[in-house]
Amino acid sequence: MTLSKTLNELKALVLCGVVILFAQWVNTVRGGTTMEFVTAVIGMIIIIIISVLSLKIKQLLPWKIPAFAWASILGLLITTPWSPVQQVVLDFTNAVTTGAVSSVILAVAGVSIGTKLSDIKRLSWKMIIVAIFVFCGTFFGSALIAQLILSIQGII
Repeated sequence: MTLSKTLNELKALVLCGVVILFAQWVNTVRGGTTMEFVTAVIGMIIIIIISVLSLKIKQLLPWKIPAFAWASILGLLITTPWSPVQQVVLDFTNAVTTGAVSSVILAVAGVSIGTKLSDIKRLSWKMIIVAIFVFCGTFFGSALIAQLILSIQGII
């Protein structure tokens, strides 16, 4: 069961990696820039390895910490200045753009939410009110932080 689950997770991560690289390639072709393809592929492989390791850590440890938190911790540890692989990892993963990664993550999140539509229907109209407060709070909170930072820097 665990090997089968690991293989399925690996398949999903590789598929996401391919889509991310394709989205990045399309973006660079439209933008008139070039993409360091081999470097980006190696960077994506590193990201996939970190993701698989974080999923395994989550399964092995009894704590209720999500896999993305483990991935963040692993990424932080291997890119700190005292890590012997820091520069190599940064050189390769910098070739993968965050825009392409974000697009795929949002698409997967949308599909995930779509599969739980019956659960969302049970929450009824209350969910709409909570969503409006969250969206407004996020927007105004971001604007307030931006205003503060730009004022401190003397830009505005």
